[in-house]
Amino acid sequence: MSQELTIPLHIKISLGAAISGGVPSQPVDKSTPRAQRPKGSTASTENAVDLYVDKFSIPSLSENGFDWSTALSLALAARLAYADEEEVKRVARGWGLTSCAFFDVDDTQCFIGSSRNAVIVSFRGTENLGDWMSNLNLIGTTRPYGRVHRGFLGAFKIVEQKLLDELRNHPGKNVLLTGHSLGGALALIAAAEWRDSIKPSWIYTFGQPAVGKKDFKDSLSAHYDDRYYRFVNDRDIVPMIPPLYRHAGELIHFAEDGSLENALGGEELESLGIDLGTVNADTPMMTETEFDQLRARLLLERAQQGGADLDEESVEQAVLESAGDEDVEGFLPSVSDHSMDLYVAKTAHRAGF
Repeated sequence: MSQELTIPLHIKISLGAAISGGVPSQPVDKSTPRAQRPKGSTASTENAVDLYVDKFSIPSLSENGFDWSTALSLALAARLAYADEEEVKRVARGWGLTSCAFFDVDDTQCFIGSSRNAVIVSFRGTENLGDWMSNLNLIGTTRPYGRVHRGFLGAFKIVEQKLLDELRNHPGKNVLLTGHSLGGALALIAAAEWRDSIKPSWIYTFGQPAVGKKDFKDSLSAHYDDRYYRFVNDRDIVPMIPPLYRHAGELIHFAEDGSLENALGGEELESLGIDLGTVNADTPMMTETEFDQLRARLLLERAQQGGADLDEESVEQAVLESAGDEDVEGFLPSVSDHSMDLYVAKTAHRAGF
């Protein structure tokens, strides 16, 4: 049985720019490939997807256990969810998916891509990390499977019926759920809501915030056991929020150089070279005080801009100012570690590319 270790958050770090799909200001180890972007530009979907587009594998969607090729295929799908409908369908065709349905309802965007034997449901994350964090609250709601974040549940519910209507066109196929950031949270809500109906086969999330309380964690762990894998990159800030919520799933934690540290897993992970003898530490969470300080700084920055959306430089500046406060100095992790491009690159490296 794994043991949990509480890791203090008061650490000295440097902060990069905060965007959903960008690359960090500080490079990772040269042995780890990563998507590139021109200086001064905003990273586009093509940067990550096109670099590894031919590495997507339809057979990987039918694996019976954890597999790095499956992880890469779903990481690419999670990254693709940030694109518009035309690009999503273009790339899906290139991957050999036989159908692709795109959904955009209010602020919830996702797509369903299918092959002969499997279906991917991929949810988009937040496109403005600073704005999302400044508005995130701690309000929960109770479901039959436990108490979950009300905002995450609501974002899923507004698109659920459209997803169910599309999934009825693919009976008997394996259903794989994925998403990055907020998209990972929606994938997890879908897994809980559909556990007795759609019965998803696998869940792979990247940089996902915590979704529920302890009863939700226990319920999800009992139902999905070793079929839910949660990837965290280095000191990614998003998996550390919201406070008071708990993570479930098998943790696969990338270090800065792409190596693996503190992974929670079973025989499948051990066979892939993950050292299960290391301390099985779960993701450390922000305290309420730390979270409130962060939100206050981000809200102040937005107010000073006249209510405009926060861009990456504004987020970085606000976080740096927050780190100067006596109560929160040194606690913040790296915002740039949240980049989905980094998740794709490090997963591809582990998959042998």
